[in-house]
Amino acid sequence: MKRLIIVVEGESEERFVHRVLHPYLCDRGIYNEVQCFKIKHSHGGFTKYQHLCNDILKVLHEPDVIVSMMVDFYRLPTDFPGFDQLQKDVPHSEQVEWLENSMKADVNKRLQRPCNSFIPYIQLHEFETLVFAAKNGIETLFEQSEIKYAHLEATLNAFPNPEAIDNAPATAPSVRLKEIIPGYNKVVHGINIIDAAGMDELLNKCPHFRAWIERIVSALT
Repeated sequence: MKRLIIVVEGESEERFVHRVLHPYLCDRGIYNEVQCFKIKHSHGGFTKYQHLCNDILKVLHEPDVIVSMMVDFYRLPTDFPGFDQLQKDVPHSEQVEWLENSMKADVNKRLQRPCNSFIPYIQLHEFETLVFAAKNGIETLFEQSEIKYAHLEATLNAFPNPEAIDNAPATAPSVRLKEIIPGYNKVVHGINIIDAAGMDELLNKCPHFRAWIERIVSALT
């Protein structure tokens, strides 16, 4: 039975894998071992592509593994494969797919062979996108009077789906959430909100995220 190993950017993503993704797989009869660890030298984020690549290559040499990753598109290191060839006038969803394919090609080149056991994933635009998708979780954990509920509704209504919420420094999902939920803490509130909403809500609202989960399920079954 293959192990699933996911290399992540920070503590929130690590908690997501253990508290949300792994139970979701088990509920579907997929009992493969799931391991997760943060990028070496990341300190809650990563600044050099090589740090991520080194970790990915190391675990890909282990037997019977499916390896993936979970990093933010927002503030992605500029030395990431394909970054200098991004077409700024295309949708961010297409930019992310280009970057994922570019990393896959880079890993294949470094391994000197096609690697079907590696599933790259870049989160549009950052982890808090999933928190926006988990609106039911926000409503479960907070009274409307405790948060800026109208601001939450307006933000969600302004975009076709949570993955389209932009990544400008003043309007990134994390910045917006801090305005909507007073005292918002990514590690504490973010994972609790997502956990309360459940995976199905994320899958229904986030097409790029859903495609990633589908690839993982397919690789493990």
